[in-house]
Order: sequence, then structure tokens, then C-alpha cells
Amino acid sequence: MTTTLADLEARVAALEAERADYRAVLAAVNALGENQRELGQRVASVETRLGTVERKLDDTGARVRSIEDGVIEMRDLLVRALDR
Repeated sequence: MTTTLADLEARVAALEAERADYRAVLAAVNALGENQRELGQRVASVETRLGTVERKLDDTGARVRSIEDGVIEMRDLLVRALDR
């Protein structure tokens, strides 16, 4: 098999093109990985904030129940006082 200079140049060009494609894919994968890391950090931050909101909501619910209990107690006292 005789290989001409043109054949060798064509093979080198094909290898260079494949290498460029590989680099482009690698760059895309790296960019995707960075995006995923950033998204993971944002999700973790949102989860932390959501946990804080849930705790505050639980505290608020406990306070509302306490106020309701106080109002019920005052109502009962007023009803008893008016029944005398």
C-alpha cells in the first residue's frame, strides 16, 4: 500500500478534527459540571432557608394556639362572671 503525502495530510487533518471535537465535548462536560455544582449549592441554600421558614411557622403556630387558649380562658371567665 502506497501512502501519499496527501493521504497522510488527510489523516492528520481527520485526527486533528477528532481532537478538536473531543476538546469541545470535554469543555461542554466541564461547563455542565460547574452548572450542576452551582445548582446544587443553590438548592442547598433554598433547603436551609425553607427549614428556617418551617421553624418560624411552627413557632408562629404555637403562639397562635397559645393566644387562642388565652382567649378561650378569658371567654369562659366572662361567661361565668355574667352568669352570676
